[in-house]
Amino acid sequence: MLICSHPIFERTRVIENNQQHYIEKENTLKLFETRVVSPKETFPLHAIHDVSYRKSSAMYGMLYLHTHKGVRAYMVKEDPSPWMKILKEKLI
Repeated sequence: MLICSHPIFERTRVIENNQQHYIEKENTLKLFETRVVSPKETFPLHAIHDVSYRKSSAMYGMLYLHTHKGVRAYMVKEDPSPWMKILKEKLI
């Protein structure tokens, strides 16, 4: 059962006709009762050690998921504090 989700973004640099463009793709980081699901990976809650957030510019921040496979970084535009709070409650 889905508890909550948070929008994440992926930016890809593309060069066309000698001009540089960025393509932004929106996706979702989903928190379920027993796991966190990203577009590319699924982590059971027992494999997550911590979660953190750092604002990196006026428009973007980085949400870091600390897992047994290493730290995964997700670009966000909105403050993920509510999502992080719920995840941390599940990790206790």
